[in-house]
Amino acid sequence: MRKPIWGAVALMMLVSAGIGLLAGRLLIKPAGHSEQALGTSAVPAWMVEDMRERLDTSLRSRVMPDRIHVMTLPTVTQNQSASQPVDLAGSLTLDGEKGLFVVYASEDGDYQPAYSKNEPLFSLQQAGGGYLVVTTVKPASHGQERTLYVLRKTSSGYQEVWSGVAAYRHKQGETTELLDGTVQIDPRRHTMIYFQLERTLDQTGFSLMEKSSYELLRYNERSNRFEK
Repeated sequence: MRKPIWGAVALMMLVSAGIGLLAGRLLIKPAGHSEQALGTSAVPAWMVEDMRERLDTSLRSRVMPDRIHVMTLPTVTQNQSASQPVDLAGSLTLDGEKGLFVVYASEDGDYQPAYSKNEPLFSLQQAGGGYLVVTTVKPASHGQERTLYVLRKTSSGYQEVWSGVAAYRHKQGETTELLDGTVQIDPRRHTMIYFQLERTLDQTGFSLMEKSSYELLRYNERSNRFEK
């Protein structure tokens, strides 16, 4: 594709990404509040047991069905029968600091763990084309950090194809450094924009500096990664 066309695609994706970031991630639904979320009564016993096994023994007794949110994942192709089980994702948060996010793929009438992160889930976005944007949150010395993970369902299963910073907060003396990041994926062209907004705030919260930037990345079929 010629560079002018790539430039136009990047501009459109950048505008969308910027609007999504400045609007407060309205397009990304928090786990447990998604339209695809199932009730706690639908949490299968095998998922509860699998999540228990993934945690330290001191935490396993606290893993109960009412603490787990189950979400259905979209089908990648239109050939999938309506009666065929869909893939599932489960999330668990304990004390706001410890947690799990696990993707379970449906295989021959059974579910197998296909991807996991030992981090609490902040949000899950279904980007189309088999892409999922997972945002997790973890404690840091200066507060909390959020991390973006882009997953793609391929013929060989779910793979992490990119990761980056979603949010970062660090206090330095009398100022606070903030970094917010978001992604916008075009599943038809297999391209992605990573948009960042950096800010420096004074003690009153007044913005002393703002700087935005973006990266256009393309999916590499050989490496199964989004690359510059």
